[in-house]
Amino acid sequence: KTGANYNIDDQHNVFANAGYISKAPRFSNVFDNNNELYRDIQNELVKAIEFGYSFRSSQFSLNANVYNTVWKNKPVNGGTTVLIDDIPYRANINGMDALHKGIEIDWALKIKPITIEWMCSLGDWAWTSKDTARFYDDEGNPVLNDNGNPELVPFDARGVHVGDAAQTQFALSIRWDITKNSWIKVRRSYYDKHFADFEPTSLEGETAQMESWILPKYNLYNLHAGHKITINKLMSIRINF
Repeated sequence: KTGANYNIDDQHNVFANAGYISKAPRFSNVFDNNNELYRDIQNELVKAIEFGYSFRSSQFSLNANVYNTVWKNKPVNGGTTVLIDDIPYRANINGMDALHKGIEIDWALKIKPITIEWMCSLGDWAWTSKDTARFYDDEGNPVLNDNGNPELVPFDARGVHVGDAAQTQFALSIRWDITKNSWIKVRRSYYDKHFADFEPTSLEGETAQMESWILPKYNLYNLHAGHKITINKLMSIRINF
């Protein structure tokens, strides 16, 4: 990873970041729920670039950035399972590539004793790959089907949105510092474009490039509070809930 920052003046700055990452797969793509090792475990490759702007003052702060991330060999959660001669073969579908792009903005306004915070994240994350999955046994040999041919599973996920995360998010929170040591905060979060995970091997023929199910738009409300108890100059206790 590398990055650069330029301070325009005491309040304004712009920055850029770039990275190339070889990332170990998630644990759910290494062992299944029966503690069995998945086949075809390979690292994910991530190429990312980001540009941003920040503003700071005594009462107001703002951050904004745009990003573009090319994600190579990104398996779906939990891999996939095929039955060959009634024997399950659990493997990752390698060659699953995705493009993540979007914009993120957040700001905070402090008018004592009130702090107002707002954020938004607008993303467009979609798969870009079309390939044929191949399955291998523990010795690295191709798994053969009933006809004695290698088991091949074609898939076409191009344009299908990445699942398991909301790609549109908004949040607004208000914090009230009741006293020097006590505070309360309420937060509302809004989520949209939250697609379900899918089975890559189902995206073939008539179902090729078929979009997965999308959750209805929803909101979450959270209430937080805290209090600091000072025991002496060196010790204090914070209680948060």
